[in-house]
Amino acid sequence: MSKFKDKPTSSQIGCGCLGSSKQKTMMKFSHIEIDEEIVSASIIMEMIYRGQNAELALSRCRLNPNLVLLQFRDDLEYFIPQLINHIIYKQLEYVLNFILKAAEVDFFFAHTFFFAWRSIVNDNNPEIENYLRLFLSTLDRVYKKTLLIAACLENHQFNDGIEQQVSKGVPIVQQVNKLPDRIQAYGTLFYSNHVFNDTLQLANYESIFRQAKPSGFCSTIDFWDDIIYISQNLHLADPKLISLKADIQKINRGLPSAVYIPFQGVRNYVVLNIVVDECRVFSTKCRSPFYLCFEIYRPEEEAELIPNPLRNSRLSIPKTVGKMDNKNNSENNETQDCTRNRPTYLCKIVEAEEDAEEGKEDLTQFSNILRDNDVTHSYYEDLNNLVSIQNVKGLQQQLKKMTKKELTDSIYGCDNQDKIKNNSPFRNFKTWKLVHLIVKSGDDLRQEQFAMQLISTFDQIFKIEQLKLQLTTYEVISLGPGYGLIEVVRDALSIDSIKKKLNDILQIKCLSHYFKLNSSQAMISNFLNSLVAYSLVCYFLQIKDRHNGNILLHRDGNIVHIDFGFFLSSAPKGNLEKEVPFKLTEEYVEILGGYDSNLFKRFRKMFFEGFKAIRRHKDKIILLVKMMENSSLNCFKENTLLNLERRFLEDDLSDTQLYVQCQKLIDLSRGNWRANWYDKYQYYFQGIMY
Repeated sequence: MSKFKDKPTSSQIGCGCLGSSKQKTMMKFSHIEIDEEIVSASIIMEMIYRGQNAELALSRCRLNPNLVLLQFRDDLEYFIPQLINHIIYKQLEYVLNFILKAAEVDFFFAHTFFFAWRSIVNDNNPEIENYLRLFLSTLDRVYKKTLLIAACLENHQFNDGIEQQVSKGVPIVQQVNKLPDRIQAYGTLFYSNHVFNDTLQLANYESIFRQAKPSGFCSTIDFWDDIIYISQNLHLADPKLISLKADIQKINRGLPSAVYIPFQGVRNYVVLNIVVDECRVFSTKCRSPFYLCFEIYRPEEEAELIPNPLRNSRLSIPKTVGKMDNKNNSENNETQDCTRNRPTYLCKIVEAEEDAEEGKEDLTQFSNILRDNDVTHSYYEDLNNLVSIQNVKGLQQQLKKMTKKELTDSIYGCDNQDKIKNNSPFRNFKTWKLVHLIVKSGDDLRQEQFAMQLISTFDQIFKIEQLKLQLTTYEVISLGPGYGLIEVVRDALSIDSIKKKLNDILQIKCLSHYFKLNSSQAMISNFLNSLVAYSLVCYFLQIKDRHNGNILLHRDGNIVHIDFGFFLSSAPKGNLEKEVPFKLTEEYVEILGGYDSNLFKRFRKMFFEGFKAIRRHKDKIILLVKMMENSSLNCFKENTLLNLERRFLEDDLSDTQLYVQCQKLIDLSRGNWRANWYDKYQYYFQGIMY
């Protein structure tokens, strides 16, 4: 890649004395000390930010997350967005060469990098697309016939040897994925509740919308590209829901396959099926995001190949490029390049070869079958109504007879997981579970993903410091330029939706009345702990657009913030929330018992303790932000980093001085007129309750 720089010059290298320091347990890069075995990813990010040569350090950096220890994410995978931004900004070719090696060590790392790199192809840099081609073709050869599902393959005894084979992409014989016809009918009118009790023989996924041979590395990529293809074309369909279900049924014919959901918490599971009856379409002006419900399972647990206590610890063994054995230089020249017939419609990954056959799939959207009565009309409103709500007529008369659970169920609805499981042919799998997500196209999800990365870091700080502050993190991943996935927060509704339902059921609009009717000590405690946590996060990150459509209330009392289109230096037009440290309404205070209550005094104390904890770890937050400062994200403007650093306040403040500053922030926020007027604005123009 000619536009990327070669290895840094001697002036950029730092001390450059690595070769003579092998006898030491610690080695120094400038003033930074680095362990000889495993190098901290955050240290490497700091080195790259400062222009130092991190080539040797990268080879000893942990690539994969630790699933066992409660600690900060200090693996390189966590910093992939920051790493990519600096590769582009500083043109670091030696880092790109390292990425190719790292991708051969850990396919999770490889897929995460691929999706993140593909997300920036709209920057009109041909070098970015060229590297994407190289990355795909290289990894396809490495993982050509491998089933990339966690660290284990079906029908193979798990041991150190097979784990190494999987990591290196040694070809593994695939089984033919053929389910009985009665199971294949699952999700159609011809299915009659059968049970699958045999061992699944998984194969790589084969795309249904284009001609592309099944490939180990591209199996998961092809699967999600098919899903995204549906999303990109769904707005043209009529009726949309019928079209979506028909296309999902096509995809289900290729499942179960060696495909996983690229969310950190469930990526060790394999996709069994997409529940067709649970599909929902959200109607917007120009797009049609939709909701999907996935059935997944964990193969190695089903086969009991690995003892349960050792499973996550095995997967948490540090993977580094330095530990990778030297690969055989002889490559199979007859290996077909995976770039042939890859999804050119998604991001111009490659140009089709001249002699490639053009597959013409039938993409009929079944537009004339039924009227689309199931298409919803508000994305954020209907995101909170994915569960069936009981008929609320007549509940006014029954209120005195209702238990707290019945009142909660009348608002949040009843979970239908048991119903789905009882109808599933895979219900006997002991690791069976559901995952719920939103598929979006036409929106750049990189900023949302960046915001959730920061919030996750705050959550790690609270856990490390053993504070009771509670944040609800959910997965957001950009799969390419303008499309991606968002995990659905289950058992939570927007405060706007809750108030509307309370008005229908009880003719009350105040959230504090609901807490008086329905709360428990645990529910109030959860509300307090989460309110403090999000107050701190909203202050430090300056999260705006905090109306009641973007704040959820969980069934257990936790509040959850969503939709981070405005934070750091960006704000809605007019910036009515300017100079509001965080949202602390009179209603919130009333739930805690008023300004003079013991609970509100506890709020003040917990806010101060959380502020102190965050200050102790502020470098973790600042590192993530400063390495993205030169990106194209609209949350960055002039002095973004400087303003963030100022919000941490002076380092030399005593505890007493810091406590006083914290109380000033609380007093400035409580019942702030700007926040109140922003809520009123959203009510009169968007119909969002306040």
